[in-house]
Amino acid sequence: MTNLSTSNTQFDLKVWFTFLVPSLIGILLFMTPVPMNGAMTIPIAVMAKAIQTTIAPNVVTIITAIICATGVISLIVKLFKPVSLMQSAIVKHLFDVHWLWLVIRLLGMAVIVLLFVNIHYPEFKSALPNFLLPIFNGVTSQNTGGLVLNDLLPVLLSVFILAGLLLPLLLNFGLLEMIGTLLTKLMRPLFGVPGRSAVDCAASWLGDGSVGILMTARQYEEKHYTEREAAIIGTTFSAVSITFSLVVIGQVGLESLFAPFYFTVCIAGIVAALIVPRIPPLSFKRDVFIDGTAP
Repeated sequence: MTNLSTSNTQFDLKVWFTFLVPSLIGILLFMTPVPMNGAMTIPIAVMAKAIQTTIAPNVVTIITAIICATGVISLIVKLFKPVSLMQSAIVKHLFDVHWLWLVIRLLGMAVIVLLFVNIHYPEFKSALPNFLLPIFNGVTSQNTGGLVLNDLLPVLLSVFILAGLLLPLLLNFGLLEMIGTLLTKLMRPLFGVPGRSAVDCAASWLGDGSVGILMTARQYEEKHYTEREAAIIGTTFSAVSITFSLVVIGQVGLESLFAPFYFTVCIAGIVAALIVPRIPPLSFKRDVFIDGTAP
């Protein structure tokens, strides 16, 4: 009897340790605001900024290579379905996409190539016929494609690298299950989403919207969310992150009023999250999993 009690105690301690340590690290990295250079941010954003600074000299080349490789491999897999590639579940999941997504990937690749050429080979522009110049200038303008390639994609690349590696701390050690059990009776009647989505919502509001989107997509692919639930979470809880709000208020020079500003944003976001899922187009979304099965 003593041995059994000792064994149970050791097992309980191991379970608690396995649950608490990774989950607390995940909460610290993704959901805990910290002061940095006079502003509030989250640790994962600080780490992403460090990566972005490190790869800054070659970031355009890295992004172009990744997008071109994605487009080319997707085209090869879709047209030829090589056995060596199709045998890999990861390759099949990443590159055997619907025709619509294939077209979008190829269009994105074409735009990125034009931007890359405009940066590294400016003489290419002089060789274009006159009727193509407006299109080329429109795509490569600093207010359109240039903004995406030089400002947006480097941030997303660094955030997604870290999020892909560290999100399991939030997803895979029991935190979602515990929160889901505790908050189902709150999240389901108010917002029409499972209790486990509270972690997504907190990560989006207190952390970074792109991290929340990535978490939601992962949960949807693993059949924890239905199509409707994923759409609700991705649209109503990922637009008011503390980091994005800091960027907005910084643009207008009102950083000293951040507290009342963010409080107002949160109230408006909660009201919108109560109303928007109950009206079109979100109300038209199907309540089925990614494979079409009913929950």
